Order: sequence, then C-alpha cells, then structure tokens
Amino acid sequence: MIEGLSERKYVQTSKKKTAPLSLILAIGIFALVVAVSIGSGRSRLFLDGKGAMIVLGGTLASLIFQFDLMVLVKSMVTIFRSFGGTPDRHVQKSMRDLDKAIVGGFTLTEIRKSNGLSGEIISDVIFMYQEGLTYDEIDAFVTGRVQDEFFEREMATSMLQKASIVAPSFGLFGTVIGLVQVMQSMSSPGQIGPAMSLALMTTAYGSGLASLVFSPLAGRLEHHNSVFLECHKQLLTKVGILIKRDDKSMDTVREGAAA
Repeated sequence: MIEGLSERKYVQTSKKKTAPLSLILAIGIFALVVAVSIGSGRSRLFLDGKGAMIVLGGTLASLIFQFDLMVLVKSMVTIFRSFGGTPDRHVQKSMRDLDKAIVGGFTLTEIRKSNGLSGEIISDVIFMYQEGLTYDEIDAFVTGRVQDEFFEREMATSMLQKASIVAPSFGLFGTVIGLVQVMQSMSSPGQIGPAMSLALMTTAYGSGLASLVFSPLAGRLEHHNSVFLECHKQLLTKVGILIKRDDKSMDTVREGAAA
C-alpha cells in the first residue's frame, strides 16, 4: 500500500539525491564565468598577494570580531556539511519507516518491539516515551533540540551575509591604499604598475568573493534551513500520530480490564 502512496506528493518518501549533481553543475558554471572573465593564459595577471591579503585577512578579522572564533569555526563546519546535500537526507529513512508504520496501522509500542524504526530523533522519542513522558513533553523537548541546531545554522547564514557585505568594503579599502601609492609613485614610473594593480585587484577580489562565494553559500544555507525545519516538523507530526495511536490503544486496554 505504501508503494502506491509514495507516488503522491503528500507522502514524503522521496529517495532522490540531486544535491551533489546540482553542486557540481553550479561549480562548473562558476568556473566557466571566471575562465571567461580572466581569459586563457592570463590568469597570472590576476594574482596579487597583497590585494588578497587585504580582502581575505580583513574580512576574516571582521567576522571573528563580530561572531567570536568558536562561532566562526562551528559555522565553517555547517557550511562544509552543506556540500553533502540537503538536511532531509538524514531523516529520509525515518520518514519512510514512519509512513509505513502509519499506513500499516502500527503503534509505537509495536514498532519499538520489532525495532522497525531508526534514527537519532526516533531513538530519543522512543526512550522518552518509555520513561512515561507525554506527547506534549516529547514534542517540546525535540522541538527545543531542533531549534538549537537551527539557531547554529542561522548563525552560519548570518556570517556569510555579513561577509558578502564586508568583503567589497575591504576591496574599496585596498583600492584607496593602492591609489595613494600611485600618487606617491608619480616620480617613479616603475612603481606605478604594482600600486595600480593593488588598487584594482582588491576591488575585484572583494566583489568576486561577495558575488561568487559568500552570497551563493548564504542562499544555499538559507534554503537548507527551510528544508531542515520543514522535514523535522513533518517528522514530529508523524511521530505524534503513532504516540496518540499508542495512547488510544492503551486506554482501550485499560477500559477492557476495568470492565
């Protein structure tokens, strides 16, 4: 029965894994844009160590000052994990197991005895249910854990959004420094070229990092955060159905024993 229902959109049992493909496609397009912009055989002309240090070092220092080092490290881990796919991939099996249990008419007790469910959240729910917690208590606890992780994900998104603003600013800062050096080198024509390179390349680095790195990553994480909240909301809803079904079954047993 679940096989037939899995084709309907309101049953979340998708097994598609398109995130790596979309990531490869996006990186390929970015690489093509950069290659076309730079031109063949001229990549060395766009390398400027001082300009890169001003933009990257300044942006990093600004982020550490705003978010603290540990928050920055956690955010970097979250960003790195986002390349592995959307957050729903971690709970897809649990969602499919819950769908089968709901359609099959099972209770949480029956599934627990047969070890028919898997996943960290499901294990926590079963443990709390064994300890006698009500559905409202379980829902509040799990929701709190989900919100804690969501807050960390939001911090990573905010950090990337700040970086997309800060990087161009340091690019302009480097441009001003380069122009000052140009003015000071008017009497020495040999020094004008490196100074002008610094002035132009810092602007290029700042705008490039903002538009090709920080903004796309922020958008990716923002999308992942929405998926994260929605999939866990659906997971809790499905768990709630089983818990309430289990409670109803136990009430029926008690009424029969009392009679």
